[in-house]
This record gives sequence, C-alpha cells and structure tokens, in this order.
Amino acid sequence: AALMSSEGNPFMSDFTADPTVSRASYVGKVATLYAMLLADAILNAVTDTSVNTLELVVFVTFLQVLLRFLSLMLLFLLATATLLFRSGMLDVLLRQFANVLGVSALSLLLCLGTRAFRIILLSNNTPPEAYFQYDGYFALYVVHNLISVLFYHMAISATFRLSDPVFYDARVWRRV
Repeated sequence: AALMSSEGNPFMSDFTADPTVSRASYVGKVATLYAMLLADAILNAVTDTSVNTLELVVFVTFLQVLLRFLSLMLLFLLATATLLFRSGMLDVLLRQFANVLGVSALSLLLCLGTRAFRIILLSNNTPPEAYFQYDGYFALYVVHNLISVLFYHMAISATFRLSDPVFYDARVWRRV
C-alpha cells in the first residue's frame, strides 16, 4: 500500500495510534454482525427445505436482503473508525476490502435470484419436492449456498482484519 506523509495530508498529522477507539463499541458491532450472519445462515439452511408458502418465502427473502444490507452497514461502521477512513484515504481502504464488497454483492444477487426462482415455482403451484428437478434452480441453489458460505467467511475475516492496529496507527501510513 502506498504510504502517505503527514505533509501530503493535513488531516494525517492529527492521528496516531488512537486509544480512544472504543473496544466495547467495536465488540458490540462485531457481535451484532455475527448474530446477523448466523440468522442469515439459518434462514438459508431452512428456507429451501421447510418454507412452503408464498407469503413466507417473500417474507424470508425480505428478511435476508435486510440482514445482508445491515451486515454491510455494520462493516462500513467498523471501517469508519479506521485511520484510513478518518483521514480520507478511502481508496486505500476500498482496495483493502474490495473483495468483501464484491462477494457481498454477488451473494445478495444470488440470494435474490434463488428466492425469485422459488417464488415463481410456488406461484406455479410446483410441489416443493419437484424444485430440484429444475436444473436452473438446482444450479442456482448450489452456487448461492457456496457463495453465501464465502460471504460469511469474508465478513468474519474482515472483522478480524479491521481489528488490526495497523488500521489505526498513522506511523504505518507515513513515508519514512
């Protein structure tokens, strides 16, 4: 990553390793994020096998989209406490976590696609045991679940990366 001197950025001189970043706030956000990821994983596990009414599938779809959106917002809130964010080095921060954003977007689109396909099948009165006879649904279901696991892993890994002191220490981001 490109290092930046305090002369190049007037905001940078105000930041050092910041002990005021609240651990309790960080831990609270991370715990909330983990709870939302667990809820989303449970919904993924049971929706395609146990939810058989149109209204319930629509509700679960809405809930999953909301959980994933809120998960991204929590990751954003965690990132706002970093030196990179506070000093305006958003391009560096984005490069550090672009893979998380990409997988999140892909996972959300696959979730919506799988649920939309499921809603169409329910609307056509297709019995649930026949869903997996549709090659398109089966493929989408498998890819969605695999990418969801990758999304959970990357979101959790991002919380560990964001707890690294390097993201809060100006000395790391200055030129020597």
